[in-house]
Amino acid sequence: MKPFKVLAVCFVAALAACATTDPPESEMAAARAMVAQARPVAQGAAPAELATAEGTLARAETAMQRGHYEHARLLAEEAEADARLAWTAAEAARLQANLQSERSAR
Repeated sequence: MKPFKVLAVCFVAALAACATTDPPESEMAAARAMVAQARPVAQGAAPAELATAEGTLARAETAMQRGHYEHARLLAEEAEADARLAWTAAEAARLQANLQSERSAR
């Protein structure tokens, strides 16, 4: 096969692979929901973790708008995990503060 033909076949195959990827609607929804759930709890107690989650979600939204669905899916999953981390860190801080308060009251 001539080099041009090989390149053309690879290009067509790459386009076909991109065309078959569905938009990651459920992953995006899960990430948005987890960030929204973490926001009120993590704003004060885990702001860095929350900022990471929000930034990753913003990158996922951008990838989604550009039609880069596989990249958007991966970023959405990462954003959801980051938001879970933010929520967990905030809850741990809350529990630690409660424990300190109980110890001080004794």
